Amino acid sequence: MIADTIARLRRDAGIPVDPTRRGPVPLHRFFEETNAPRVIHHRVPKLTLGKAVSHLRSQGLEVEDLGEPKLRIDGLLFRAEGVAWAYVSDDERNLLTRRRFIAAHELGHAILHDDRIRVDEKVDAAKIDDPKEREANRFAVELLMPAEVCFARAEELRTEFRCCPRGILSYRLAAELLVSAESLGYRLRELE
Repeated sequence: MIADTIARLRRDAGIPVDPTRRGPVPLHRFFEETNAPRVIHHRVPKLTLGKAVSHLRSQGLEVEDLGEPKLRIDGLLFRAEGVAWAYVSDDERNLLTRRRFIAAHELGHAILHDDRIRVDEKVDAAKIDDPKEREANRFAVELLMPAEVCFARAEELRTEFRCCPRGILSYRLAAELLVSAESLGYRLRELE
């Protein structure tokens, strides 16, 4: 189901998987091209519940208090009037690879779920208690690390070295796709 959703999203946005193309998945383009719902992405330094609520209210939206305003969060998704507002914490504790994963995770919530509000205090691949969190993680993994690209790079190593050293594959793919080694390790384990 998630793979089909991503395939449809890629088709609708005109962003097909191209295993010959080097570089990370153009995540910003998915935010720009997604229309059902339209998803607006905001990176906020040291994101807190209070900052997200204040920004939403400044846009003229009615938002109830969501909890402790000073609570630091990784991400938040808020839906109103046909728009999904996706917030991602942009600070020193979130490296670029982590911010990309959180952004893809929030995009997953916007596309897969119809909750009005999703607060992610900590986006964690090990968070398995909530099915919607697992789905958003799965969406992020499949969007940022396309199987076709993983298989193509493994085949390149087999051609070059007559084998596919897992460590070299992980290092190359993590650097190319701008994902964490942890996320990529998870993806490679499930693909093999």
